[in-house]
Amino acid sequence: MRPSLPARLIGLLVLAATAATAGAAPAPLAPFHADYVVLRNGKELGQATLTLRETPAGTWEFSNETRGTKGMAGMLGLDIVEKSTFRWRDGLPEGLQYRYEQHAAIKSRKRSADFDWDAREARNSDGKNDWVAPLERTAMDRSVVTLAIMARLKAGSHDLTFPVVDKDRVAEQRYEQGTQEALTLPAGRIDAVRVERKRDDASRTTTSWFAPARGWLPVQIEQVERNGETVTMQLAR
Repeated sequence: MRPSLPARLIGLLVLAATAATAGAAPAPLAPFHADYVVLRNGKELGQATLTLRETPAGTWEFSNETRGTKGMAGMLGLDIVEKSTFRWRDGLPEGLQYRYEQHAAIKSRKRSADFDWDAREARNSDGKNDWVAPLERTAMDRSVVTLAIMARLKAGSHDLTFPVVDKDRVAEQRYEQGTQEALTLPAGRIDAVRVERKRDDASRTTTSWFAPARGWLPVQIEQVERNGETVTMQLAR
């Protein structure tokens, strides 16, 4: 006896779902939680935590939380929370939602981005201005670029150029892989690969070090501002 049409359709749907699950590529990075010491011009000003986790909905969440504990940052109660929700596509993060909040006694700041892939646009705001960036291809927010670098380094790729939403457009952020260096950090001596962001404006620099032995986790991130101020994150343990 031939199965009825509904039964056959159900069977096909089950097979399709099974095949899709079996063929789905695993996430390129495993969840992690890492604690850092934050310094300004070599003096400790606070602590930071990076966390990557998979959500019950099947998306991923990457958060960066910084709290001022010493000096002026401690006195002002500096508290920064940066959170991204994304999905993995072709081995790289694809943006879904981004939130940034900075609170202190004298100043607060907010930024946000919402990726609408049906409408092919990203809606961005800094609390004062709003922008819409067209999404003609995959793109990510500024925070998850760290994960994109980790994923590419882990895959052995030297292609460190990423499409990042910036106000009303998607801009290319370029990075260059350097040599492996031995760092002495609060977490101990760690061998890490140096990666530098390439900007047209050389008055600001961002340099990160990623450790192969720690799943390509960033173990040090250093940013030098136009005024010469240096802010550094170093792995605590």
